[in-house]
Amino acid sequence: DELVDAIDGAAPGSLVLVLGPTGVGKTTLRTIVENFLIEQMAPELEANPGRLPFVSIEVTPPDNGRFRWRDYFSRLLATMNEPLIDSKIRNRFCARATDAATSMLSGMDLGFAAEQALRYRRPPVVFVDEAQHLARMASGRRLSDQLDVIKSIANQTQTVHVLLGTYELLAFRNLSAQLSRRSMDLHFQRYRADSAEDRQVFQDVLHSFQKQLPCEVEAAGLPAMWKFLYERSVGCVGILKEWLMRASVCAIKHGAVTLSREHLEKTALSVPQCEN
Repeated sequence: DELVDAIDGAAPGSLVLVLGPTGVGKTTLRTIVENFLIEQMAPELEANPGRLPFVSIEVTPPDNGRFRWRDYFSRLLATMNEPLIDSKIRNRFCARATDAATSMLSGMDLGFAAEQALRYRRPPVVFVDEAQHLARMASGRRLSDQLDVIKSIANQTQTVHVLLGTYELLAFRNLSAQLSRRSMDLHFQRYRADSAEDRQVFQDVLHSFQKQLPCEVEAAGLPAMWKFLYERSVGCVGILKEWLMRASVCAIKHGAVTLSREHLEKTALSVPQCEN
């Protein structure tokens, strides 16, 4: 609800930073909001098939330790089903894509193509998942330059950009007064064991997951083991889900009738991993 309100209430060209630990459910949150936007905009999308309800891209970690805008913009264009991405031309007066002026386009050249696509497809929001990878930059490049590019595209296209990522995004928060003015933070925190409400919700989650498991759970059930399950998932529902999947596979492969605590202990993250 907070994210939808932020998208609807933010001025065009604003940035929304969704911060949280790894495995807390940020990608699932994004998917839920995307489905909501499709339903909300259904009449408009039917009247204008060329419009997009959103654009969603996941920033991949650079293979050489340095973030490349060319790769980012290529993926952004592909997400919008933009045709002939490799044949974009730098100079609009060039007649053919094989002309000399159409040598390998830089990231900023593709950035202009992405801006044009966003203008014509008119999505109200662009989701940038795993946005902490934007910080993987060339040596000597200022961190603020990275976010300035996103801010410029958001401003030029009048779209809200939602950056979802881990706490590494905190470095982006107050890089400049202009960025602070045009951005807002949403903290998507993990379940807290010191909160009675969070403890109850976490146990409700365990009950829901138990009903979805491919095998039965020993008589006590997952809610009875909530302290152990909380400890080794650190209150992050994504970590918990992956853990239960590993434990279920372990139980099924060994021909067990039920999922036991032994299976959970065998497949749990180590304490150092949880601390990290």
